[in-house]
Amino acid sequence: MTYGPMLADALGLLSSGMPEGGLDGFRAAYPQARTRLVAQREEFDGSLQHALLIKDGDGATISLSWCADRALPWPLRGVHRAGEHLLLRVNGIETPVARAIACLDFIWDESALSDRLIADSLVREELAEAREPLGDTALQEAMDAFRRARGLLTGAATRAWMDRNRISHQELEELVALEAAVAALRSRVAAGRVEDWFAEHGAELDAVRVARAVFVTEPAVPDADGFLHAVERAFADGSARPGEVFATLRRGDLDGETAERIFGAVPGTIAGPFPVEGGHLLVKVLAVEPAVLDETVRDLVERRIFGEWIEERRNTAKIEWFWGVAERTAAGAGAPRERA
Repeated sequence: MTYGPMLADALGLLSSGMPEGGLDGFRAAYPQARTRLVAQREEFDGSLQHALLIKDGDGATISLSWCADRALPWPLRGVHRAGEHLLLRVNGIETPVARAIACLDFIWDESALSDRLIADSLVREELAEAREPLGDTALQEAMDAFRRARGLLTGAATRAWMDRNRISHQELEELVALEAAVAALRSRVAAGRVEDWFAEHGAELDAVRVARAVFVTEPAVPDADGFLHAVERAFADGSARPGEVFATLRRGDLDGETAERIFGAVPGTIAGPFPVEGGHLLVKVLAVEPAVLDETVRDLVERRIFGEWIEERRNTAKIEWFWGVAERTAAGAGAPRERA
């Protein structure tokens, strides 16, 4: 690759004063290079400076920055140790503690916290290099969906939620835009792969609708018609633990033996008890539904494919924790671990 013209244009981009506005044009002019614009605000004086990371086809990375006269050069900015505000860095993408708290609810709602934080960093790394712009109409649609999902159906409810979570309107828009960008990225990653994945793994998404309860000690199996009454009595006398009674279970979320017994049961009969954390699970099977590739299952398949894509990236990521012990990084395959 010939770097001269590209570096000259990159320097012009950085010195323009508005590098974000010219980034798409730069990427269009040099599509063979992966580029990421990195911004840093100096806490001391509030000044903002940018650097451009350019990765060529051989995997080498060029780091380029430009500093105005009497400004603080990039290598001297933020030279102090990572403060308490910084929790995690994945491939150079930093996660402040405030960002981590946002992840608890707004974006990732499935895995352990450490997995969600690492996944969020990897996704933001990808979006920093290839993020599709979100127009006003798309942002409004995403905002409406965000509010519906959280029951924020009035302006007053939304403002109360923002006050409770100490979020400004701009921060809310940024969260919603990121959520929409993650959904778009998930669709791009899964594009053209859903049908093949379903053909190979579709049985994992078979569903069974059940009534269930966890008993403190191994229970006697009640008559199927009296199951709910038995659960009521057990909860009343303290021998059943509180929890959701009616649920939909997926085959792939159960261990092999449990799945075989529950999915093999005739609807209207009882399966179990199964030893689980906190006691013994008893299940009444209400209906068994083989998976079909409808809208709900397609969304689940996209999420499974996206999860596999994240895991592949995680296996080669450089992960640095700045809080707690480095061994807290999940024992996923191959992720390098470092102690801060």
